[in-house]
Amino acid sequence: MPRENIVVGLDIGTTKVCTVVGHGDPRGKLSIAGVGTVPSRGIKKGVVIDVEDTVAAIRESVERARHMAGIEFSEAVVGVTGEHIHSSNRRGTVSVAGQGGMITAEDVDRALQAAVMDVPSDREIIHSLPRFFAVDGHKGVRRPIGMCGQRLEVETHVVTGTASFLQNVVQCAERAGLRCSGLVLEPIATSEAVATSDERELGVALIDIGGGTSDIAVFTDGTIMHSSVIPVGGNHVTRDISIGLRTPFDLAERLKIESGVASSSMIPHGEALEVMTAGSGERQRLPRAILGEIIEARMSELLEMAREGIGTFRLPAGVILTGGGAMLPGAVELAQEIFQLPVRLGRPINLAGWGEQVETPQYATAVGLLRFALRQREAIGNPTIGSESASMMNPAPLLHNNGEARRVWSEPNVPLVASVAVGAASSGLGMVHGGLASTSPAAASSTAPLSNTDPAAESEEAAQDEGYTPFDRIEHDEDYGEGDNEPNRDVRDRDEDEREEVPLSWWQKLIDRLRQVIGFE
Repeated sequence: MPRENIVVGLDIGTTKVCTVVGHGDPRGKLSIAGVGTVPSRGIKKGVVIDVEDTVAAIRESVERARHMAGIEFSEAVVGVTGEHIHSSNRRGTVSVAGQGGMITAEDVDRALQAAVMDVPSDREIIHSLPRFFAVDGHKGVRRPIGMCGQRLEVETHVVTGTASFLQNVVQCAERAGLRCSGLVLEPIATSEAVATSDERELGVALIDIGGGTSDIAVFTDGTIMHSSVIPVGGNHVTRDISIGLRTPFDLAERLKIESGVASSSMIPHGEALEVMTAGSGERQRLPRAILGEIIEARMSELLEMAREGIGTFRLPAGVILTGGGAMLPGAVELAQEIFQLPVRLGRPINLAGWGEQVETPQYATAVGLLRFALRQREAIGNPTIGSESASMMNPAPLLHNNGEARRVWSEPNVPLVASVAVGAASSGLGMVHGGLASTSPAAASSTAPLSNTDPAAESEEAAQDEGYTPFDRIEHDEDYGEGDNEPNRDVRDRDEDEREEVPLSWWQKLIDRLRQVIGFE
């Protein structure tokens, strides 16, 4: 197989690091050549907290994928997520400068630049995805190049992240021996693997429940309308079990996988399980229903937060639930009850080769990264909004650093994979007009030194403890954390009146039962 046909996706998550190698085949399927998965070390909620551990995990994952595929590769598309991710829909308007009023690629490029001019300098643009164009006020234009008009407008979905956090991810990958050919927001990548073009056209919401975070993406009319990240995931469920049953974290994870359900009503009456107590090592026999109630409480809260984040979008195609956390029995039924919409479990589709190795929801992001990269290579001609490849827009010309616009994250003579990469000069990262970014040797050498932690991350971590459990809501009345700006409002923020509406009796009832059965204090 020609090496240039190979694409590699690197999913650096809180619970696992996964490298997937593949290529497209003539039937339109994605052929998987190799997979490397190792437990994640050094990542917390999508942010690097230990450089050496992260580099070691990436290196081990890459080596496993290389060994399985029998192919050498040196670059990958990397997924990013975390609380620092913000998104908003922005508009840019320019006058048509083409001869005879004909719109050119340069006009499209200027309109896209105008939409992101006011992005703060401490944030990097990960995506600028055009949703639609308007020519002289006529909206809904999909291919503006070649049309005639005096004014060109574009509405884009702009995704940004904290520059230092993104830079840490890129440099960890490079230290592990991989050049980062592009950064892709994980829910956008995941949608490529599990959502169909018909669902995106009708209106669908994707919820990817990971270990440390849950990602949300909403699609309407074939394009992305909203994306956000909730700092709650499967690890929080495990921690609740660990605290509630007073058992070690690794045993709590095993209980969740082997005996857990997202709805306690699914557990037959009288079933019991043995739990080892942390410290003493004593084994207790407990009703399995208690485990179900703990899981249901946290999963209900997570899905309610997702519902708040999705807001009032019309979703005729319903909700797609994916990620490792979605594999809990009863998760789909619980989501249907909360959303009052059709809900299905999202699995990667149209796979060949070693596809059976990655057909489960926890590999949806890694597979989606491959599909995203393949669509970039296939994107030719004018941008087509609303088509099956709508999220992979063909690029406008390269933007040179003229002191006024954001700097290109590559040299003009370095070929990009169907993309325009625009980034802040200090960070070496880039904006993608719906595509992938590329680094140049000069950019790589001029990046700032790698840091293990960021002051903002330290203060945020001090204010927000990952060990928050449902029981903490009874003990004290603290928030999960601070809210973000308005375009990507943190749905966790609730004022005092809203907290009073939370049915505390549910938690109190659960604690009383735990105290009666295992002496929880």
